[in-house]
Amino acid sequence: MNKLELAVEVLIALSRRGKRFVSTRELFEELSLKGILSSSPEKIRGERRRLQRVLNDLHALGYVERKFSDFRGRQPEEWKINIKAFPYLISLSEDELVSLFTLISFVPKKYRELEPIRPIRDALNRLVVNLNDEKLKIAEESFDYLPIPVERFASLPNGTMKLLFEGIIEKRGVLINYAGKLIEVLPIKIFQYNGNFYLSAVLKETGEYRALLLWKLKALTLTKGTVSNYLRCKYKEVFFNFENEPFILKVYLPENYSRDISPGCEVLFYPTQFYSEVEREKEATKVLLVAQPSYRFASWILLD
Repeated sequence: MNKLELAVEVLIALSRRGKRFVSTRELFEELSLKGILSSSPEKIRGERRRLQRVLNDLHALGYVERKFSDFRGRQPEEWKINIKAFPYLISLSEDELVSLFTLISFVPKKYRELEPIRPIRDALNRLVVNLNDEKLKIAEESFDYLPIPVERFASLPNGTMKLLFEGIIEKRGVLINYAGKLIEVLPIKIFQYNGNFYLSAVLKETGEYRALLLWKLKALTLTKGTVSNYLRCKYKEVFFNFENEPFILKVYLPENYSRDISPGCEVLFYPTQFYSEVEREKEATKVLLVAQPSYRFASWILLD
């Protein structure tokens, strides 16, 4: 193997470690097991020197970083790849690729088109050539997402989700047009509830917490406002700003609701609703629920 080929194998091995340093000895052992370097007694010393020369050259070119700038004594040197020199160098094992494809299968297909999620979908499509076709098919079909009956996907203005996501990550304020009104908000997170996307945010002008419907807003630009760690900690677990007092909810099921269901089947309630009482009135069914007005309360009923 010539020097260039060995340099490529070294970079691939280091790229699998990401930000973790690896010693020259560990790197030599890995390349030996792959048959890239020889570990036979008569060649091992020369091979180690060859590896060391390649690492020194890569370091001089800025492709790898060394842990110890002033290397002395018998302590082995440690190396890692310079990510800035290879922003698109990605080396993933087959197990890692299968795991990533399985993970993306949890995301409903229509949500994979959202701007913050699309880059990982594109990256996986770029890496698919490295994965066995059969394993890829199994990974893609390993999970099925079954949406709740009321789920819907409202289209968002171009760039809105991307700009909001950037504001959240960078802890920056965002100027939005919300139902025709210009507002500066400090975004905390985006959440999905009952089929709609909401922006959890604090109004910059008043300091009021709001849950804003995403389909009603258009993000215009980032602002100089900043989201403090205090606000993020205060509202990271908050969804809607309801009071926490429970209330009684009375529901009348439609007449003849049970006409098409199997004999013996009853009304099934979503687990976050607390069943209180069922009373039949002729053909109608009155249901009393103890409801909790928070993000855990879902206003729909499953009929078996």
